[in-house]
Formats: sequence, structure tokens, C-alpha cells
Amino acid sequence: MIPPENELPAAPTLSAVAERAGVSAITVSRVLRLPDMVAPQTRARVEAAMRELGYVPNQLAGALAGARTKSVGVLVPTIANSIFADTVQGLSDELEPLGYAVILAQSRYDAAREDHMLAALLSRRPEAIIMVGSPATADGARLLRRAGIPVIETWELPPEPIDAVAGFDNYAAGAAVATHLLAQGRQSFAFIGGDDPRATRRWNGFNDTLLGAGQLAARRLVLARNASGSVAALAELPGVDAVFAANDAHAIGFMSGLRQAGLLREGPAAAQPVAVVGLGDLEMGRLIAPSLSTIRVHGDAIGRTAARLMLTREGPRRIDLGFELVLRDSG
Repeated sequence: MIPPENELPAAPTLSAVAERAGVSAITVSRVLRLPDMVAPQTRARVEAAMRELGYVPNQLAGALAGARTKSVGVLVPTIANSIFADTVQGLSDELEPLGYAVILAQSRYDAAREDHMLAALLSRRPEAIIMVGSPATADGARLLRRAGIPVIETWELPPEPIDAVAGFDNYAAGAAVATHLLAQGRQSFAFIGGDDPRATRRWNGFNDTLLGAGQLAARRLVLARNASGSVAALAELPGVDAVFAANDAHAIGFMSGLRQAGLLREGPAAAQPVAVVGLGDLEMGRLIAPSLSTIRVHGDAIGRTAARLMLTREGPRRIDLGFELVLRDSG
């Protein structure tokens, strides 16, 4: 069951915003409904107070007081990459039979957009927020801490979650890949992917492990959002014989570049001029030749666990669901 309201912090009110900004409640209401009618300096003061307090307007203000929305806000980086689909499916499978509606939003790996979408979700007064990762900004974290509802972070293991977390250790995943590639005798390493916080933790685990083994630092190629990184990425990494990609989509794109360059062979990993390991265990990675070695993340279990953490406050609030290194022919 959803935890009682008295176990969660109270959401900030319009009156509290007015007091913080030194204006009347009517002025705050005007800023929300008719901002062009409010002097710019006053409007800026009210908006700053809202950010400081973590206040979001209630889009359901006309509803009965205390009415339940039976909705859950879910924020993912993108739906263009199917890596997060299992998590959304898992939590939906747990919540929908109980009558909850899932409201899905995307941050697109943009911190400002993430804050905007969190505010938009909270304005619908969901009964919980479940998000991939942790808030990218202090403003976003403040919004969630003061929302007065369960907040579940996933695909991450922050030491001090806002409320609860279900995920895995991204740093350890990177370290596991580096350890495997070192055992293969690889000599020149690279990491390709985005620069979001989870990818960065994978990079840190990967590179720190290489440095600890006496290797030179790995090269890091940061790809543009939604880029697959194929021929262009290969051209920027001459001489590399081992690549860890932040996710399977990047790994598969890079392998297409290797294929075009004649650096991809049929047969076992030891025969590959360039070893490639991804993360996510996408179906496509299992079907291509050579098949893709990867870090398998238990996305469905993450989603189901997040749903259960939302529904009850009993038991641990930080759950590590682990990962598996799955070795195939690519490296």
C-alpha cells in the first residue's frame, strides 16, 4: 500500500511560496495563470521561491481534497533506445493490475528538460515518481524531496537515495568489463558512449581498473545523443583492440564500422582483432554475427522491485539487483 501521508514530507503550498517571495497569494496565483500581468522582477522573485521550495502547481486543484489519482509518474532518458523497455514493462505489470495508470515522460539526457518534466509530472499529482537514474540537478532533487510522495530511483545505486532505489552498480559493471578484457591480453582500450551520470560511472570503473593494472588510461569517445557511433567512431580510435560501449546500441553501431573496415570476424572472441563489449543484452546483440558480449542488466526485475518499493515502506530501501557479464563471440 502507498505509505501514509504522515510518513512523508508535506508538499510546499502556494501560501509558503507567497511568504518566501514577500508577495500575496493572489500574486503567486497570477504568476502561475497570467504571468504577463506580473512585473518581471516580481515574477522572477516568485519563480525563485518556487524553485527553492520545490513547489509545483496543482493541475488537479478542482478535484476533491484528498482524492487519489491512481497514477504514477515514470521518467526515462529516452524511449528511442529499448534498453529501458523491460523496466517500464516490469513496473507496469506490477501496478496496472492494481488500477494504477503509468504516465511516461522522457528527459532525453537533458538536465533542464528533466527538471521541466519532473515538474510536469508532479503537477498531475501522481502517487509516486519512478525514474531511471537520480536527479541531474539540485532543483530536481529538491522538487522530489518536497513532493510528499514515494520517489524511486532506478538503474543506479546512490549511497543516499531521496527515498528508495532499485538498481545495480554501474562502476562495478565497468570494472568487470576491464578485468575481462585484461585477462584476454588486450593492450589498447577505449570507452564509447554518452556522458550522462550512469555512463560516466561505467567509464570510471572501466578506466580505474585499467590504471590499477598498470595500463595506460583508456581513450574515451563521447558520442552525440542518439548517435550509434560506427565508422566515424572507428576513425577516431586507431590502434584500439578492446572497446567497452556504454550500451548495446553503441556497441552494435561500432561493430558495423568494424565490419566495414574488415576488422570483424566469424569465430570466438580470441580471433577478433578488436574486442567489443556492450551493456543491456538487447536481442539484436544476440542475433548479429559475431554475437555481442555484454553486461546483462535485470531490467524487468528493476521495474518490479521499484513498483513494490513504491507500494510499501517495509524492508530495505536500497536494493542492488546486480548484473551479469555475458561472454559471446565479439570479445
